[in-house]
Amino acid sequence: MTGHTALPYSGNAEHLRDELRWLEGLVRRELLQTRAAADGKEALRGMYISANEVNRLLSDAEDSPAAAELEETADAIRAEIEARKAASTGIRLTLPHLSETFGLMPFEEQALLAALAPELDGRFGTIYAYLQNDMGRRRPGADLIQRILCRSSEERMASLAVFSHEGALFRVRLLRAVEKSDEPARYWPILVDEPILAVLMGRTSLLPEMAAVLQVLAPEHELGALRWLPEIREQLLGLTIHFLTTAMDSGRRLILHFYGPSGSGKRALAAALAKELGIPLLRLDLREAAARFENFETGIRMLFRQALLHQSALFLENFDVLTGDDEKRFVQRKALRRVIDEFAWLVFVGTESAWTPAGYFAPHWYTAFEVGAPGMMERRALWDSLSTAHPVRFEPDVIWRDIATKFRVTPGQMKAALDSASGLARLHNPEDSAISSADLHRGLYAQSNQKLSTLGRKLKPRYGWNDIILPANAMAQLRELCAQMRHRETVYAEWGFDRKLSLGKGLCALFSGQSGVGKTMAVEVIANDLCLEVFKIDLSHVVSKYIGETEKNLSRVFEEAESSNAILFFDEADALFGKRSEVKDAHDRYANIEINYLLQRMEEFEGLVILATNLRKNIDDGFFRRMQFVVDFPFPDAAHRYRIWQHHFPAEAPSAEIDFGFLAEHFILAGGNIKNVVVNAAFLAAQNGRVIRMEHLVHATRREYEKIGRLCTENDFAPYNLKPVSGGIH
Repeated sequence: MTGHTALPYSGNAEHLRDELRWLEGLVRRELLQTRAAADGKEALRGMYISANEVNRLLSDAEDSPAAAELEETADAIRAEIEARKAASTGIRLTLPHLSETFGLMPFEEQALLAALAPELDGRFGTIYAYLQNDMGRRRPGADLIQRILCRSSEERMASLAVFSHEGALFRVRLLRAVEKSDEPARYWPILVDEPILAVLMGRTSLLPEMAAVLQVLAPEHELGALRWLPEIREQLLGLTIHFLTTAMDSGRRLILHFYGPSGSGKRALAAALAKELGIPLLRLDLREAAARFENFETGIRMLFRQALLHQSALFLENFDVLTGDDEKRFVQRKALRRVIDEFAWLVFVGTESAWTPAGYFAPHWYTAFEVGAPGMMERRALWDSLSTAHPVRFEPDVIWRDIATKFRVTPGQMKAALDSASGLARLHNPEDSAISSADLHRGLYAQSNQKLSTLGRKLKPRYGWNDIILPANAMAQLRELCAQMRHRETVYAEWGFDRKLSLGKGLCALFSGQSGVGKTMAVEVIANDLCLEVFKIDLSHVVSKYIGETEKNLSRVFEEAESSNAILFFDEADALFGKRSEVKDAHDRYANIEINYLLQRMEEFEGLVILATNLRKNIDDGFFRRMQFVVDFPFPDAAHRYRIWQHHFPAEAPSAEIDFGFLAEHFILAGGNIKNVVVNAAFLAAQNGRVIRMEHLVHATRREYEKIGRLCTENDFAPYNLKPVSGGIH
């Protein structure tokens, strides 16, 4: 085509056909040389594949051109190919693309073509077998590739490094050799690695073994539509553009580390940035990769290579699995770093917690950005946006302001909660599946982290405001506590108090009083009123005799509570929140460390913590400064006991002639004890009479007195004196 403008290739297939035409000329030359070297031993070779069969495959006659003519023809074809490649701008030719991506030299690209040929044209497999004197060898070894491509012994010696493990073809596993222990390595069959073969043949989909770990990350939103401030989005975009235009050719990589809770938008931010830049993005799940690949480095090398082939940036999800201090994680981190150095160019790293790489990514460009959970105002805006786009309508009792205030959830959790609530709504009424407040609350709790159940017991709130009987001041404090939880958005977000407080934005309350006066009931009332779950922390699972373990357990408690949107309830709190003491020995010092840690952690916690104690004087003074409410639960007086006695009788329970005034005046019991008396009296009545009467209540009261060790005489029960009878009342 000398003197004429070269025509561009119409596509990848046309280019590969020309490449095979060029290779065929070199194969013909090698056939001539092989026949000449046979020196009359063609009969032996014919036991495998005859020369006539080879001639037929090549549509050739016995009078083949001389080797020099074949080389001259091959050179002309090569020149034509190079000219057409240069003219094919904007057309994806897979072999040149692969060569450019991995920096292959011309001979390396030709060796790759020689290994690829049997996959594209079965004739080459048969000819290779003939040339290697073995009908089973339909893949070329390094020796045969050198014989085909090299024109002199000097060229063959110079090409030896191409077939070593350090050479680009084998280092990045474009080619792989099938080892045969009984033969020299130069004769081992060489194959194109399957993912590379797929790319060369124009297939763009990921192989099944990759799809479980590597997925295309499609953007859901434009960068400008995301919740972060415009200046933050512009800074991230500007940094990325600056790197791509000025520093990418320096051998450095750009590592953008996004950290924040699950569902906070790390993937969305990375995908939006990639879309803004016109770059495809693949998500690599490192947790899945660490579990799936027996050889971690080999596995991720294959995945990174695939991303590079598709010119994709990578989002490394669940990088947290590699941040541990154990030897295995250290080795995996080192392996990942080697792969990043070799294959990456733009990498997004996603972790849930902040992680300091301490030079791990040097000398690459590294920037960390906290993708925190949205604040109250952001949550309100997100709920408005999501609910508007959601196809299901909402009942009037769904108040987004309250939902945004109570539930500290991420955008991902919001979407999942709406989907879960939709399913619940359809379950209740398939024809009119409007989402109610109860459905949405259940959907939100389904997304919350429920690991708290391993550290405490989830209470099932059964009581409301009408069930608890307390003095007016205590009741007012409880209602004020609930009001503070409801109006956090107004005070902190709308009125700007959030900017004035770095810590102490949570709510902490202390309930003090004797056993049975209603502290736990009050917690249930608050949980019911606020529609929040409550976990009663089991101190036996938290307090440890081993140094440092208690702090670790407490850290888990608060971390899980933050992600669970739950109320933390510490009963018998004086056991954990006791006074700091003068340091006389190591035990005192470590006990004080535990209390100091608790003080710090409570101040950082932004949820609701309720402590209950029978011994207020034993609580360390440092906790009182951090308490927004200290509610005293006094022992009930006669008037309150009268109401408590009445309240404990269900409307369905059969009763007659109950003297509540007598019970309240004569029996000085707390609400918990009164509940025990009423229940025990009901069982006595069920045994004889089927109606609850005074004699049952008096008898049950006597038993309660005996249980708590209080002395009583017959006069205490006058005029309802009853002597205890074996087997119960008759």
